[in-house]
Amino acid sequence: MKIGPLEVIICAFPKPAIGANVIKALSETVKSGAIALADMVLVSRDRAGAVHVRDLHDGLPAAWSGLIRDARPMTLLSDADIAVAAETIGNNETALVAVVEHRWAHRLSEEVRRSGGVTALQARIPDAEAVLALEADGVTTT
Repeated sequence: MKIGPLEVIICAFPKPAIGANVIKALSETVKSGAIALADMVLVSRDRAGAVHVRDLHDGLPAAWSGLIRDARPMTLLSDADIAVAAETIGNNETALVAVVEHRWAHRLSEEVRRSGGVTALQARIPDAEAVLALEADGVTTT
């Protein structure tokens, strides 16, 4: 079975629900085949500060159904991932924690493995840093 590379992504939202446009954009990206969701949870903090974690089996809204690669429960997300997500949100806020499979990179990953190579580093450059670097080079980003 081909899988990977995988990446954990945490997106924090300053409200208790994730907007329909975010769900739609994620759905379109999954349907395009560029990525697959290997695991996903929503982490929310209620008004009193209590943290709640929900996955697809905990009654997430129907808009999330069909986005996960395999409907069986996954164990790719760790307690540490959930803790980081919980730390990024305040009361009455929500975070989406997703394990994204970069399907566009399947062939490259396969050829690297086949040639005896390994991925020595995989790092994401935050959007804000990329924009600053481009603007420093005189590139307009808007």
